[in-house]
Amino acid sequence: MMSKEELKTLLEDYWFDNQYLKEKSKEMTSASKIFSCSHSSQLLDVSLQYEEEQIRNILHKKQKIESLIQCLNQPYKTIIYMKYISFLTFDQIADRMNYSTKRIYQLHNEGITKLLSKINNNEINISKN
Repeated sequence: MMSKEELKTLLEDYWFDNQYLKEKSKEMTSASKIFSCSHSSQLLDVSLQYEEEQIRNILHKKQKIESLIQCLNQPYKTIIYMKYISFLTFDQIADRMNYSTKRIYQLHNEGITKLLSKINNNEINISKN
């Protein structure tokens, strides 16, 4: 059985992966400029292949999270999406949805509980990888 904390960690990990993607993109852009002026393009190609694989893995994780979110009804679906895919704060979500921040916290918690129940009752399948 998955715990509430494990589910939140799974959802929050995508935020870190997204930050990683942003940083790697900057790094690869700089490396491309450097290598385009030299004859070491083979090294760049190997590095790019590795980075593309990392990006595919992160995008796969995002798709899994989005498919989990789709199992929820509204307003839980929107709140969980804004929190874990759009990376908004609870205050930002409350403002956009015209709810109080306290109410967004409550709905978020209810949404996580509903999602966890579906996972633990095998209504939806998820792996941690």
